[in-house]
Amino acid sequence: MARTDKKTIGPGQTNNLGWRDLIENSGESHVNDLPKGKVLAVLGHFSDLHVCDAESPSRIEYLDRFSDPDNKWRDIVGYIGTYRAQEILTTQVVASMVHAMNELKTGPITNAPIDGVVVTGDMTDNAQKNEAQWYISAMNGGKVEPVSGDRKKSEWVGSHNVDYDICYWHPDGAPIGKELDRPIAKFGFPIIKGLVEKARSAFVSPGLNVPWFATYGNHDQLLQGTVAPDDDLDQLTIGNQRIVGLAKNFETPEVIMPAVAEVGPVSYPHTKDSPRVTITSDQMRAFNTPGTFADAHIAAGGNPAGHGFTKENVENNTAYWCKDLENIRLISMDTVNPHGGWQGSIDEKQLNWIREKLTEAKDKYCVLLSHHPSPTLINDFAPTGKPRRVIKDELLQELYQHKNLIAWIAGHVHRHASGLHTRPDGSTFLEFTTASHIDWPQQSRVIEIVKEETGIAIASTVIDHAGHLDWQDKELDYLTLAGISRALSLNDWQRRDDFNPVLARHGSKEDRNVVWRVTDPF
Repeated sequence: MARTDKKTIGPGQTNNLGWRDLIENSGESHVNDLPKGKVLAVLGHFSDLHVCDAESPSRIEYLDRFSDPDNKWRDIVGYIGTYRAQEILTTQVVASMVHAMNELKTGPITNAPIDGVVVTGDMTDNAQKNEAQWYISAMNGGKVEPVSGDRKKSEWVGSHNVDYDICYWHPDGAPIGKELDRPIAKFGFPIIKGLVEKARSAFVSPGLNVPWFATYGNHDQLLQGTVAPDDDLDQLTIGNQRIVGLAKNFETPEVIMPAVAEVGPVSYPHTKDSPRVTITSDQMRAFNTPGTFADAHIAAGGNPAGHGFTKENVENNTAYWCKDLENIRLISMDTVNPHGGWQGSIDEKQLNWIREKLTEAKDKYCVLLSHHPSPTLINDFAPTGKPRRVIKDELLQELYQHKNLIAWIAGHVHRHASGLHTRPDGSTFLEFTTASHIDWPQQSRVIEIVKEETGIAIASTVIDHAGHLDWQDKELDYLTLAGISRALSLNDWQRRDDFNPVLARHGSKEDRNVVWRVTDPF
């Protein structure tokens, strides 16, 4: 049972190296009275899948160690997030979340059928075409083959087929004659022999039984979600040279920070002197644009065709769209700043489009979708000569004019969070985010929107994916691999103190299983 109102999953006892296994706990009841009235819609909410080609040569895993607890630059560079031990298990987590959503079939509170699932961005991790192909296959159902480069052997940084680096987790343990890596020796990570090869093996995803709709995120267009691709980075990504570290004498915050900046300009940290190793090239690692991303969804088919995107997106190289369900209108924004930086913004053309879509639906309830929530729409960077970017205050000023907007669903921050917006006339709409699939707690939601006598109730029930809780000694199928990923995410060694505490991703009780209430504009 995936519903957290029936049972929850949490950390067990800490061993001498700080590792915690997961245990099952009692369920978490809903905050506030349950809704009663006409059901307008039931939606699943997935966010931040981060389906990752961990073998790609343009990833910058080597920067992540500067966030380790004992690194001298940690307090300056903060949390970087360009490497995770579980990054090879992302497709299996998506399939396990699909599995869990299919088992629900109806809203947990209203028992009404699920109308669809919205996926609010960062479906991919490095904006690559092969990552998009893998994620769409996992969502649509069928064979998923999460492998790139050399088809016969892994070239991931945690395999034994590349130069051994003790800063990365090696599931097979240390090569003969080498010391154990830091995650195993210092932080208690497990040895799971055969995991690396199994993670890149083909498997069959069940595919969602309901329609699903995709919203564009910064990791779907920008390298590592931050840097705008150019010809040099295109060639690096499809080529046979992986950069494995910073150039000599370049290990300084002044080099690291511009590579992971939240607001542009952003620059990739490599030079001609950056250390490199030879790997296998792969043309399928080419970067997506908004148009090619939309086209991949249309070409894949499924229910519904395009998953929100249309041929107009392909022709205009855009990624925002509008879709009417029976009782509500979905309006999906593209909040990616194409010039770089991992925080969001929109352009004026899209602002006018949002105004148009809200105005023409004056008699319909509207739900806004975006990757970035409003507090993170701060990236106003635009190079000289490029159109200005619209950020949060200007967008909110527009949204406050439209009383038919009842909810704004977003992701990006990898945590459960929520809040009410109050317009000058006192009417309200809800904004909330849901945790990611790659970081703890690896959860999604079901949202039930109900018209009551006195307003609109929006009920949230948090959902765990179907990955095995007791994964030890089980066959390494996709459910076992997803369970391992969840355990790894809880035990991230960079988040075991107050620096960036892992359990904060849960949000508060009022952000999880809860019934929010907003003004009914009609």
